[in-house]
Amino acid sequence: MNKISIVIPIFNVEKYLSQCLDSVINQTHPNLEIILVNDGSTDSCGEIGEGYAAKDPRIKVIHKENGGLSDARNAGIKVATGEYIAFIDSDDFVAVDFCEKLLETLLENTADVAECDFLAFENDQDLEKFSTDTKEKIEVFETEAALELLMKEYFKQTVWNKLYRREVLGDFEFPVGKINEDEFWTYKVFGNAKKIVKIPDVLYFYRQQEGSIMAQQYSIKRLDGLTALQERIDYMKENFPNLENLAIKIFCLGSMWHYQKIAKYSEIDPVMIHRKKIVASVKGYCKSTIYKHWKLKERLWCQFFLFSPQGYAKFRN
Repeated sequence: MNKISIVIPIFNVEKYLSQCLDSVINQTHPNLEIILVNDGSTDSCGEIGEGYAAKDPRIKVIHKENGGLSDARNAGIKVATGEYIAFIDSDDFVAVDFCEKLLETLLENTADVAECDFLAFENDQDLEKFSTDTKEKIEVFETEAALELLMKEYFKQTVWNKLYRREVLGDFEFPVGKINEDEFWTYKVFGNAKKIVKIPDVLYFYRQQEGSIMAQQYSIKRLDGLTALQERIDYMKENFPNLENLAIKIFCLGSMWHYQKIAKYSEIDPVMIHRKKIVASVKGYCKSTIYKHWKLKERLWCQFFLFSPQGYAKFRN
């Protein structure tokens, strides 16, 4: 039976960890390797993980100094022995047939990556509204089409609502010290896959917490996301030139959004170092030739931004 390695990075989530682990150990696909990477937790997560490992031989616990989510995922991948890999965040949980349905879809379609739908929730009341009814069909895409849909966010950048054939991960590592780590990684894996499948079933449950990085007030650290988008332009230019223009457009529009946010909290960029860099980057890409496949509204916003970045930000804010 095909073996799935599930990598679960853990850091100070004692309140939610048991719910996550219970959802994993009770999977209908039994041939699992469950890798818990305790990333320097200062609460009882380490003890909880060891308690589960003592009862279930499929569970391995790695204890390491805190290095962040990317470092923990990388550590888990290095020891994984399964033919297939999945990632689950330790404050989330999955449906009982998460592994079975994704694996079945991969095998039936000889695909390398399978993505399911997910439900973002804040409390139990959100879960009560959840319905499993769906009339949508499984969709199968070749590499370039899937990459285009990934950039357009039809496929999600998130790594945790997917199952991967181990080979397509190659030597790609998550960038240590960065946030938006998924955006540095997912497109490379899609580019390495020959076929990607999307199923409509909601099999992953993503907990939204007030204290998360993305829920907090904007910070300069969020510019890591722009770095990922800029690196993606170079990747597309070299490997999928038909998608370079789209990658540039998404970078430019994303840059404008970040400029707008920094302008709203101008105290985080008092002498406009970051805003000037953003404008220079957009100017470097926004030649007349790249507007070819842009919508008129997108062109006008970009031209407004380049004419008056501060005026643009003030108007949008």
